[in-house]
Amino acid sequence: MRYRRLDLNLLVALDALLEEGSVSRAAQRLNLGQSATSAALGRLREHFRDPLLVPVGRGLELTPLARQLAPRVREVLSLAGEVVETSTAFEPARCERRFILVASDYVAATLLPAVSRELARQAPAASLVLRDLPRPRDGDVVAEALEYRRSDLVIVPQQRINPRYPHEALLLDELCCVVCACDPAHAEQLGLAAYCAAEHVIREFTDGQNLSLDTQHLREIGIERRVAVAVQSFSLMGEFVVGTPRIATLFRRQAEALARRYPLRVLPSPIEFPAASQVLQWHPQQASDPALTWLRQLLAEQAAKLDQG
Repeated sequence: MRYRRLDLNLLVALDALLEEGSVSRAAQRLNLGQSATSAALGRLREHFRDPLLVPVGRGLELTPLARQLAPRVREVLSLAGEVVETSTAFEPARCERRFILVASDYVAATLLPAVSRELARQAPAASLVLRDLPRPRDGDVVAEALEYRRSDLVIVPQQRINPRYPHEALLLDELCCVVCACDPAHAEQLGLAAYCAAEHVIREFTDGQNLSLDTQHLREIGIERRVAVAVQSFSLMGEFVVGTPRIATLFRRQAEALARRYPLRVLPSPIEFPAASQVLQWHPQQASDPALTWLRQLLAEQAAKLDQG
């Protein structure tokens, strides 16, 4: 079907191309050949009179017009999906949707495996794409994930929420410390002086930025840690503590999981950190999407089981 000289089927291809930033990955997502996807991109370029995707280094980047189009295309397709799905009740067993969820590796490790197992049981034809929290252009992680990255859902720490988007509290945790179980320097408790004097393992973005709850709070109270190792994943922190007198500060659920895998001891933090709450957010235009409503409920149910455990 054409609307103002544009084949509306090309909007689906445009959405995939802008999200993936790659012709080959978009072709795989669309279940089309790469030549057919390249041809679709050519027709889109002709219609919009803009290259849309331009080579930068080894990859492709969106042009300014493409960045402007991306959230609008996603909105159109989302509304079309709602129109199509309103005629029937949502049936997980028949769902073939590709859900894109953005969360930290802490959430991915503690909550999402159970969600994935339940998804496989209730909606075996659906798939789940997990992406790490992005480094935002303007400091807004939520808008970056939902608008620019066109994700379905994003889970962020309480202090990172965007009030313009609907939200629901998911997980509550606390920050604690892990030390090597074989290290005599740290006994059954950890004092503030020892914490400040020790070398630390921290989580850090690839560009050197550190937006973690513990780092922000320590800066606010004027404490600067001696960083020995910076890693990109919470799950790696334990390996760089084992066999050393180093300390890592992380969420208790992940600390206890690491202590089951490595010779680590979990100790209370000598510093009172704020409560660590993880919040689920979604785009208001998708608030009535039956598939995402079901997935949000599934996330809430699995999070409640973690809290009960």
